[in-house]
Amino acid sequence: MHPIEHIFYFNAILIHFIIPSHPLHMFFHFIILSVGAICSHTGFDALLIDKKTKIPIGHFDHQLHHKYFECNYGIFESSCDKWFNTFHDGTHEASENMKKNVVKFIIYKIIKNIKFIF
Repeated sequence: MHPIEHIFYFNAILIHFIIPSHPLHMFFHFIILSVGAICSHTGFDALLIDKKTKIPIGHFDHQLHHKYFECNYGIFESSCDKWFNTFHDGTHEASENMKKNVVKFIIYKIIKNIKFIF
């Protein structure tokens, strides 16, 4: 999940303080948010039942995050990765763009550390 996205993702629980609801609703809402994150880290796109019924449990985009780590921090429905130029769709062009961003980041860190030394 993108670092900024955590703020919005887990703060969805706060809606239960604005709209009165039973404490169990808030509890189950939190469980769904937590289990959703766990399911997206299983490494599978879907759960196959009887070789025909697919239940989606993950996203290919997030699996690319585990392959490259410098991309696809957020969930598929979020625009944070597109806004922060960290989205990777699995194409060669996206891989080249990601490499350019990593090089820019490394250069930025080197320059920042040089300024710190002097």
